[in-house]
Amino acid sequence: MSNLQTLIETFRKKAYKRVQRNDYSYRQTDDFTTSELERLLDMYLAKIDEDQEARLIRDAMEHHIRRYHGYAIEGKIGGHYRQVGVDEKNCIFEHVMPVNTIVAMLIDGRLTIKQALNTPTCLIKKQDDVTLRESGHGASSPDAWNFFRRYSVLNSQFKTYNGQAISNLMDFTLEDHFNLFNII
Repeated sequence: MSNLQTLIETFRKKAYKRVQRNDYSYRQTDDFTTSELERLLDMYLAKIDEDQEARLIRDAMEHHIRRYHGYAIEGKIGGHYRQVGVDEKNCIFEHVMPVNTIVAMLIDGRLTIKQALNTPTCLIKKQDDVTLRESGHGASSPDAWNFFRRYSVLNSQFKTYNGQAISNLMDFTLEDHFNLFNII
């Protein structure tokens, strides 16, 4: 038996302590993710060549934004917005703006890290996710500023996580979103 085989066959995965979701864990997530995005952004901006390393840095930024959204947004409030009538236990959590677009805007200085971490997310019906993909909006958004225009093909109404109706879907802006959620 090889040493590697012995190491693998005798391995027992450690049971990591389950983290309690609370204000402290959300603050840790925010602090850690912000720090990592600052580090990655500095690395990216120092790059001279648009090469594989640059791609890997962008991928890492996407990972951290997705992980933050999954833990601090989806895990805490479900999503910033939800389609009226959605079954919150059987739906799609989606980034209203594609995460690669968010990263590109962050790199270009169009969004701050805090804004990038708090771009709109939404819970939609599974069948409407299919409709979005069929309409060409599966991984794209026609209007990042008026982000609800993405859902014009759904003929649906939307509300905030705490039930506030969004009455002006076609004119609701990213700035309105940041103001509503106190993102400066």
